[in-house]
Amino acid sequence: MVNSTLLIVGVLLIIQLSLLIYLYTEKKSIIKKNDEVNSLFQQLFPKYLPFLTGDSDIEPCLPQKSKLKQIVLERILTGFAHVVTDPVGNQRIKEVAECHLLDYYRKTLKTGDWSERLNALYLIEEFMMDALREDIKEHLNSVEMMDEEYRQTLRTLASFEEESLLDYILSHPHMSQRLIKEIMRRLPVNILIDLMRIIKEKGEETPEALKYAFIDYCGEAGYYELLPFVESMLGDTSKETRIKALKSLYHYQYCTSPELIIPFFTSGHWEERLYAAKLTGEMNLNEFSNYLMLLAGDRVWWVRFQACEAIKQMSDGKILLTYLTERHEDVYAQDMAKQSLTMRVGGHV
Repeated sequence: MVNSTLLIVGVLLIIQLSLLIYLYTEKKSIIKKNDEVNSLFQQLFPKYLPFLTGDSDIEPCLPQKSKLKQIVLERILTGFAHVVTDPVGNQRIKEVAECHLLDYYRKTLKTGDWSERLNALYLIEEFMMDALREDIKEHLNSVEMMDEEYRQTLRTLASFEEESLLDYILSHPHMSQRLIKEIMRRLPVNILIDLMRIIKEKGEETPEALKYAFIDYCGEAGYYELLPFVESMLGDTSKETRIKALKSLYHYQYCTSPELIIPFFTSGHWEERLYAAKLTGEMNLNEFSNYLMLLAGDRVWWVRFQACEAIKQMSDGKILLTYLTERHEDVYAQDMAKQSLTMRVGGHV
């Protein structure tokens, strides 16, 4: 019995020692590789910089080992990509990446594990390697939907201005608004105009998430070419669509026909009254101050607050608020006007 116990203890001790030796050896190997990468990066980056900026046509020699070459070059290109602002530099990054890394990323997309594929997709987008466009389109059909790899595949294609994404979004109605907007942020205005036309043509058949994301993004981007579409959505039968359109116009800080806002001052939906007040204040529409005076007595606190904040933005805002504190028939409007008069920017009294 004692011998058996000692044997078990001895075996466990040997396993522990073997594990410790393995971990120590593995850690030492990783440290050595990292040191080698860091050393090569420090040597090569200043030499590579003139080549990437176009000041030199002679490309410095890279390491012979393929893995080492890949890691060091990725660090060099990533470091340069974070500071470059001119098209010549971006083009040189793309050319170098496609020359040295294209085959590696192509293989990774087919046979790499999840983290390797995802990292490759991030770098393909950062280096704008659109020579891999068809590979990524093929990859899109093989990835699990709704995980980060799927989202990054779509983002990468969008950065390549891939027009087929419009049909893809339309045929996938369950895509989130957030993801659709991430795609739109990477698309040029001419493709967004095409998307606007498609949404108009499809009308009610347009996936809800796409329509809402598009209206939202129009305001965020501020493209004047898309403004008429947003304004047309003010007459939509859907309350949510109308609110999105008002919010988008608020981001535009502009409306070609301010009278389009008038019906929303008396809307049965408090959110519409709220955004009508916000937009009026943002655009300094002094001609609508009477509507704001009425909304100062609104039954919803947020609408009262926003109406008084909008009045404050008017050229004669202090006079109007003072009048409200003394003459408005609604005691809540009087209190809100007093609060607005004593409140500094940022909401502090």
